[in-house]
Order: sequence, then structure tokens, then C-alpha cells
Amino acid sequence: MRARIRGRILVAVLGLVATAFASSGQAAPGPAVPLLQIDFIDVGQGDAALITSPAGKTVLIDGGPREAGPRLTAFLRAHHRGPIDLVVLTHRHADHLGGLAAVVREVGARMFLDAPYPHPSAAYQALLGALAETAVPVRQAERGRTVDLGGGATITLLSPPDPPISGSRSDVNANSVVLRVDYRGVGVLFAADAEAPTERWLLQAKAPLRAQVLKVAHHGSPYSSTARFLRAVAPSIAVVSVGERNDFGHPSPRTLEALERASARIYRTDRDGTVSVLTDGARIQVRTARTAQENGEILAAP
Repeated sequence: MRARIRGRILVAVLGLVATAFASSGQAAPGPAVPLLQIDFIDVGQGDAALITSPAGKTVLIDGGPREAGPRLTAFLRAHHRGPIDLVVLTHRHADHLGGLAAVVREVGARMFLDAPYPHPSAAYQALLGALAETAVPVRQAERGRTVDLGGGATITLLSPPDPPISGSRSDVNANSVVLRVDYRGVGVLFAADAEAPTERWLLQAKAPLRAQVLKVAHHGSPYSSTARFLRAVAPSIAVVSVGERNDFGHPSPRTLEALERASARIYRTDRDGTVSVLTDGARIQVRTARTAQENGEILAAP
């Protein structure tokens, strides 16, 4: 309770200095620091997130279901010119890859990192066809791979597990590509559709999990977000990518309660629309499409 009260006070105090991020363009004292922006795009029941680095490099993580393709491509075209620098597929389920064929064909991509764990499907074959038609180089996502996004921002792949997890409730989910983005003092953890076995593996592997922002695993399902994992991440902000009135009951009340116990402020694409996180590496601003807040909320990175 005390942590939540401190968090609310912190938001209120930092709201007084929101001109550092204000859309009015008024500059704060001192030299401007380039921002890292991450848009958790509302694609319904699925995942898609666009990273824009301080140097202007773009990374798209997943592409939502097939029906989200037009909405996703429209968002990308409205926010950026030219092809996406890097597309990352966290695992081969249709609600994460379905919209990527449209992105590759209509927006373009310079590089594609594929999730290694096999899961054949018509949707995946369609994606491979689009990548071949557009001559996009394809590489495998490997644990330990790092990507320099420029301006001091980096991506680090923390999984898939090696050797792969087997015999779990869903081996495709359990072997998801989990990655983190770091910019100065701020970390953002993308948990893909990782489940409890993945979380245990990451903890045993001593992966660097602590992050101010968490893309909640598996749309907030009850099979992820264990208490031990959330203690290791200790997020201030949790974003759940989930569709309205979905058939899976996501997000699970158990998971929402666990995030609340972890003192994370929860954002959901089914209620908030696209959630945008902006940071100068010291402070974090959250804007949502549904509230259309001019300045959003600003938190401080510990």
C-alpha cells in the first residue's frame, strides 16, 4: 500500500514538470535528450509492438492476427516512412504472426528474425512466402543476440531456452523469444507468450529481468506471471496486449491481482487502445489512444 501511495505522489509531482515531454513543443531547461518510443499497438487478441529508437531505427515485434493486418499497416504508415528496419517474431502462433505478411508486402522490412521453435501452419507459410517475394533476409532468433538500435538503445534476446523446453502445456509458448530493450536507465521486458516453465528457466539462467516496463506474458493468461518472476522484474508499468471480450478469458483475474500485488500500474489494449511508452532514459511517459491524454503520466526510473 505504501508503495502505491508513493507511486501516486511521484506521478503527481512529476506531472508538474511534464513540459519535458509535452506535445506543445516547449523545451525543458538543458539539452534535449532523444526519446525511445514503444507503441503497444491495439491489434485485438494478439501482440504487436513498434519500437522507435532515439536514432530513428524501427523494430516491429510480432504482428497480431491476420485480421489485424490492415489496421497494423495503417498504423505503421501513419507513424513512419520507409520499411521497418527489423521485424522479430517471438513464436509461430497465428495471433502473433498473422498480420506480418501484410506488413512485409505493404510496408517493407529490412531484416526478419524468426522464432526457431517449429509450428507449421498456413499462416506461417504465407509469411514465409511474403518474405521470399520481397527478398527480406531471414535470420534465426538466438539467445544472447544483441541489436544496436542507435542512440544508446539496445535489444537483447534472453531466450528461446537452450535446450528447448519440452513436455510443457504449450511448448510453442514455452520456447518464445523473450527480449529486453534498454535505453540509459530504463529497461522494457517483452515476455511474448512465455509461460511458467519459461519463467523458471529465465530465473535459473540468471537472465537480466529487472525492468521498469513489462509487456505481460501471454495476454495476461493464468499460465504466466508467476510471483517469483514478477518479483525479479519488479515492473512499475505492465502492458497487457489483449482483445475485447476474447474467448480465452484474458487477462486472468489471477494475473491482474499478481500485477497489482507487484505495485505495477496496468494498461490494457482492450480498454486503453494503443499504449505508447516514451522515455528519455530517466523518466517514462505513458500515453493511451483511448484517453488521448496530451501529456499522459510520467514516472521516474529508479
